Amino acid sequence: MEIQIVSGFLGAGKTTFLNKYLPLLDGNTVVIENEFGDVGLDGELIQEDFPVKELYAGCICCSLALDFQKGIKELAEQFHPDRIVIEPSGVGRLTDVVKACGRAKEKEGIDLRITKLIVILDITEFEDYIDGFGAFYLDQIQNAGLILLSNLEQVSKEEKNRLISEIREVNPDAVIYEDDWRKMEGAALLELLDMSEDYENDPEDDMEEIMMSPASADKIFSSMSIENAREMTAHELEKALYGLKDEKYGKVLRAKGIVKAGGGRVLHFDFTPSIVEVADISDTVKGTKVDKIIIIGCNLNETAIWELFSI
Repeated sequence: MEIQIVSGFLGAGKTTFLNKYLPLLDGNTVVIENEFGDVGLDGELIQEDFPVKELYAGCICCSLALDFQKGIKELAEQFHPDRIVIEPSGVGRLTDVVKACGRAKEKEGIDLRITKLIVILDITEFEDYIDGFGAFYLDQIQNAGLILLSNLEQVSKEEKNRLISEIREVNPDAVIYEDDWRKMEGAALLELLDMSEDYENDPEDDMEEIMMSPASADKIFSSMSIENAREMTAHELEKALYGLKDEKYGKVLRAKGIVKAGGGRVLHFDFTPSIVEVADISDTVKGTKVDKIIIIGCNLNETAIWELFSI
């Protein structure tokens, strides 16, 4: 059974990539979504009809390791997939996710092999996140086989070229696509995947090196969820999201959610320190649970954030 891992830091665009990529795959594919927050959301945003297993309230490489092992075994036995595509938590190290696959192979006796290590990288946050999170952030980039860049429209051509050069210094071996992958035709995207090298090691070989990372995500990041948000217009929601940049709320790195907008309308939003996006998804919601907000960051002021979104 093949394992592909689609990694990337908070808000980089992993779910957007999956919605473009999954329909291109042949054979039987299932998906594991790992959400660091204590409610699941991304699984509901997968547009195609694929079996999705959500693991939330932690990372599959640390606090959810046992759930992850059992989840892979259940998916293998129930669906007999050709591949499992894993979207880890945005704050999980890629090396730790690989090791978690190795533990699942050993403990559950699953015949698996990791092929593609795909990383989505928000180019606007690259330098700030290196400064803020250092090796923790760089781990994803250093170990990628394919790097796809998001939010390129936010930087000039000169700035883009400079940042790509810095990314190449971090990982000179990865295939780095320098244009907007969201505009690629399906065949071209698959060809790009073929160009990237498969993961070469057996994840079981070196999994004992770091059974539990000394600075796991649980020690660095915190999260909160709000499930009874007040109704907001798109303008009110955007105002609240831009407000999250204020230091009084703590260091908010990621916010996402689905909220009611009144009149039967439903809004989906994404927030990172550099990007605020609000979209009306009323026509595509199809039973998705609304009033679900997830906030991830450091030193969060939960009381202030609650007051910003709740009734």
